[in-house]
Amino acid sequence: MTLNNKLYIFKAKVLRVVDGDTLEMRIDLGFHTHTVRKVRLLGVDTPERGKHGYNEAKAFTTQTVLGKDVYVQTYQADAFGRYLADVWYQEGENEFRLSHELSNRGLVKEGSKWNEEDE
Repeated sequence: MTLNNKLYIFKAKVLRVVDGDTLEMRIDLGFHTHTVRKVRLLGVDTPERGKHGYNEAKAFTTQTVLGKDVYVQTYQADAFGRYLADVWYQEGENEFRLSHELSNRGLVKEGSKWNEEDE
């Protein structure tokens, strides 16, 4: 284990799904300290409100993580004050990266420069 790879990973609860790739969550910083922040999923871009695919992407994200405990790895904040983040959730014993699941289901904006290629 290298400590550099484990920094800035927090447990969080998803309070609100803004759209398919933006979440508001209560993040547990440790020592009984919490903060509420909007995070933008790193590596995916889902359709904006009013665009084809918006409802499907938001519905998947809502059904998958709203009100649930997740793990979040934060990076820098974007121009809108949202932290860029990787978000993982569990189903049973399995862990899933939310951005990968959106991409695997074809719920991302086609041709967006923000979409990462599958690893």
